[in-house]
Amino acid sequence: MYKGYSITMTTKIKNNPLVWFFLLTFIFSWLSGFPAALFPEKYGGLAFLSDFGPALAAFMVAGVAEGSDGIKSLLRSLFQWRVKWVWYLIVLVGPTITMAVAILLYTIWNRSFSLQGIETSLTLFPQHALTLVLVSFFLFVSIWGEEIGWRGFALPKLQGEYHPIWASLILGAIWAVWHLPLFFTEGSVHAQMGFPFFFLATLGYSILYSWIYNGTGESVFMMCMLHAVNNATVTYTSLFFEPVITEPIFALSVLVLFDVLVIFLSKSTLLYQREA
Repeated sequence: MYKGYSITMTTKIKNNPLVWFFLLTFIFSWLSGFPAALFPEKYGGLAFLSDFGPALAAFMVAGVAEGSDGIKSLLRSLFQWRVKWVWYLIVLVGPTITMAVAILLYTIWNRSFSLQGIETSLTLFPQHALTLVLVSFFLFVSIWGEEIGWRGFALPKLQGEYHPIWASLILGAIWAVWHLPLFFTEGSVHAQMGFPFFFLATLGYSILYSWIYNGTGESVFMMCMLHAVNNATVTYTSLFFEPVITEPIFALSVLVLFDVLVIFLSKSTLLYQREA
């Protein structure tokens, strides 16, 4: 009886690996994410575990559907750091440029240009530099749990069925909803931003992430670095330029602009074809 059930489950997972990946991801992440958000005094420590839901689901589904080759492929992409130097430049500097342009748009629109926030952030930066490095490293490690699943497992399969832009939007929508527990976490950046804007921003980020992922030859290593730098930059911006976070229309406008440029410059392929 159990053997037949096992064979049936294996067949189902092999036939619909993406469906099972997304289902298991939400089960693993939300079982720890929502208790951590709603009862932080008692279950706050579970928030870290929720980050690894996508990775756990990816390894389980890849192991069942593709065997050891699927698991090796995930691990290989995680340590694929040899890419062209220009991608490192984009990954390390791009998030800062995004936030800087959003701040500029905010000050121009509100006619309240002030150097105070910039001067304060630059003055305090040396004091916070080590903290930012440590936080970025922590994020880099914890984000393995996300990117192994989102970009390492799901995106290649979605792009095998849909145009890269559509694949990015589908993944972005699911990625945004997955963050839902954070909107119940008091004082979080997500709660300040609000879900509607976060949802749209995640769609914009998803297109840019796919462009970089495909351009780097499907490097999850670069995705983890990008994700960590982006999160650290947004957090730092919220400390000194909170209105840009509470009024995210400006950051969203920058993302739309960058998405249009990427789609236009890559001729709507998002560099899906690997470079030789």
